[in-house]
Amino acid sequence: MIFENLNVNAVIFDLDGTIIDSVPFYYRVMASTLEIVGLPPAPKSLVAEFMTEGLIALEKMIPEEMKDFKESLIEKCITVGREISRDVFRHEVRLIHGVRPLFLLLANNKIRIGIVTSTEKRNIGKKLGPLARNDLMNYLGAVIAIEDSPRRKPAPDPLIECARRLSVEPETCIYVGDSHVDMQAGKAAGMMTVGVLTGLDDYEKLKAEHPTMILNSVDELKRSFI
Repeated sequence: MIFENLNVNAVIFDLDGTIIDSVPFYYRVMASTLEIVGLPPAPKSLVAEFMTEGLIALEKMIPEEMKDFKESLIEKCITVGREISRDVFRHEVRLIHGVRPLFLLLANNKIRIGIVTSTEKRNIGKKLGPLARNDLMNYLGAVIAIEDSPRRKPAPDPLIECARRLSVEPETCIYVGDSHVDMQAGKAAGMMTVGVLTGLDDYEKLKAEHPTMILNSVDELKRSFI
């Protein structure tokens, strides 16, 4: 057991691309949104930036000649995107393979479970749908949305708030995520960090942040607690 000599009291997870297989759907939703609003297609790298940075990246998708209409275009993108994604998360997004047995294993080992996501509170319900459909909601000790801390990832604030709500010290937590932003936030919070290759960033981008370990998916994390 990799963590047997360490005091691990909680495992905190990012949501998109870490425990729900939503990243491919985000690319699809963004492509449809931009087309409906009348904006040109965005490169995949910019869509990935939107998933970690939010509206700042969305502004970059607006051509210079349309900047005078920036506010209304962003508002339209948000409205259209929410409408499209509502059905996607309800019917199409699934758990990453291995999440359920991992949660059960952690619970059996008396290790608390939390989620830190940059999702707005109004959208948390639909984003947690895959966990609810698999009867996993009762295993969550805390869910931190973007409004729950003064700063968003890569600042440590939301992770520290999650640890507080779980009644554990940050240094006894593992933070699991799929992006360099997750690794930066976890390290800034003083947590052990685990990168997974089921979401936004590839091995080299995660490795550049020097996480505790990099795994193909959360399914492999079970071996660390057996």
